[in-house]
Amino acid sequence: MSLAAILFGLGSAAGFGAADFAGGWVSRRSSSFAVVIWSDILAMPIVAGLAFLFSDSFPTPRGVLYSLICGLFGGLGIVLLYQSFAEGKMSVAAPVSALMAGILPVVVGSILEGIPSLVVMTGIGFALVAIWVIAREEGNALQLNWSNIRMPLSAGFLFGLFFILMHEVSRESVLWPIFLLRFSAVGILYLLAQVFQKPKSLPLREWPFMLVISVLDVTGNIFYILASRAGRLDVSAVLSSLYPGVTVLLAWILLHEHISRTQWTGILLALMSILLIAA
Repeated sequence: MSLAAILFGLGSAAGFGAADFAGGWVSRRSSSFAVVIWSDILAMPIVAGLAFLFSDSFPTPRGVLYSLICGLFGGLGIVLLYQSFAEGKMSVAAPVSALMAGILPVVVGSILEGIPSLVVMTGIGFALVAIWVIAREEGNALQLNWSNIRMPLSAGFLFGLFFILMHEVSRESVLWPIFLLRFSAVGILYLLAQVFQKPKSLPLREWPFMLVISVLDVTGNIFYILASRAGRLDVSAVLSSLYPGVTVLLAWILLHEHISRTQWTGILLALMSILLIAA
C-alpha cells in the first residue's frame, strides 16, 4: 500500500472527526438540519474557489450524477449522526457509525477488487463485537440497546454508500464533486426540514463554528478523494473511518464526557478492527 494513500486516509479521518465533533456540539444547542444545511452552503464557495484556482477538471455526466447522489447519502447520514450526538454520547455514536461506514465498502471492494485477506476478515469480526460492547448500557451486562445504535448504524450505512460512489468519482475530479454533492445535500435537507418543520436558522453566535465545520468537512472530503485516487476502495474508506478517534478524543478533552471502562474496551476494539480491515 502506498504511503500517500495512508497519509491521505488519515488526513481524511482527522478532518471528518473534528467536523463531527464541532457539528455534534452545535447540534446540542441548535437544529441538526440547520447545522448541516448552512455548513454545506458555506462550503460551496470555498470549494468552487479552490476548483477554479487549481483548474480542477469538471466530471463527466456520470460523475455529476454520482456526485449528486453522494450529496443525498452524505447529507442524510450526517443529520442522523448529528442527531444521535445530540441525543446520546459522541463516544458511542461515532465508532458505531464508522464501523458500518468501513464495513460496507469492504464488502463492495471484495466484489470489485478481490476478496479481502484473512486479516481483514478478522477485523470485520472485531467490528461486530465492538458494536455489541459499545452499545451496551453501563451496568447491563451484554444487553444490546438498539435505541442507542439504530441512528448511528443508519448514518454509517449512508456513509458507506457515500464512500463507494465517491471512490468512483475520484477518478475524474477532486474538487468539483465536493461542490456538487453539497448542492444536492442542501436541496434534499431543506426539503426534509420543510416537511418535518425543522428549524433552518441559526443564532449569530453559531456562525463562526459553522465556518470551522465547513472547512474541516471539506478537508476530510478532499483527503478522502486523494486517498481513493492513490489506493483501493476498502483501504481508503476504512482509513477515513478512523474519524471516531478524533471525535471521541475531543469529546473527552473538551466536554469531559464520561467513557466507562467497558466502552473504552469497545472503542479500542472498534479502532483495532478498522486498522485490521485496512491492513
